[in-house]
Amino acid sequence: MLDVSKALKYPGQVYPLEMSFTFDPCEIMGDEVSFSNVVFRGEYFGADETVNVSGAIEAVVHAHCANCLKPVQKPLKAELKGEFVRGGDDGDKYPLEGHEIDLAAAVEEALLLDLPMRFLCREDCKGLCPVCGKDLNTELCTCPKGGKAGNPFSALSRLLTDQNNEEV
Repeated sequence: MLDVSKALKYPGQVYPLEMSFTFDPCEIMGDEVSFSNVVFRGEYFGADETVNVSGAIEAVVHAHCANCLKPVQKPLKAELKGEFVRGGDDGDKYPLEGHEIDLAAAVEEALLLDLPMRFLCREDCKGLCPVCGKDLNTELCTCPKGGKAGNPFSALSRLLTDQNNEEV
C-alpha cells in the first residue's frame, strides 16, 4: 500500500515513486505465467479527491514456449497510467481508501495486458512432433509426414459417408 496523504493534502504537487513488487504465479489461457524483478518507476500527484499515477514497469516474465513447451524468460516493459478515486472501482479507475492506494493491482493488470499472445523460445522454434513428441529443435523425427495422427476431421467424413449410405 502506498500512502498518498501528501498528494491529497497538496494537490498538484508531483511526487516521484519507485517500488518493487512480487506476484503469485497465475494461469493465462492454460499456461502458468509468473513475473520476477518487477519494478515500477514513476510519479503520482493529487487532484481534489483523486490521485493520478503514471510511470513505467519493468519485469521478467516466465512462461513456456507455445511450440516446444520449454521454459521461456523474456523481459517485459509496460506503461501505467492509473487514476485512483474515493469510493470506487468502476472499470477504468482504481479505489482510493483513506490515504492509501493499492498500486500492486494496477501494476499486475498493466503487466497482464502487455503479455504477448504466445511465447516462443526462439523465432524459428520447430516445436514437438505431434505423433512421437520429439523436440524437433534438437533431434530428427522418423515419423512419416502426417504420421499416424492423420486428419482429425477424418472421423467426421466417415460419419457423413455412413449417413449417406443409409439414406440410399
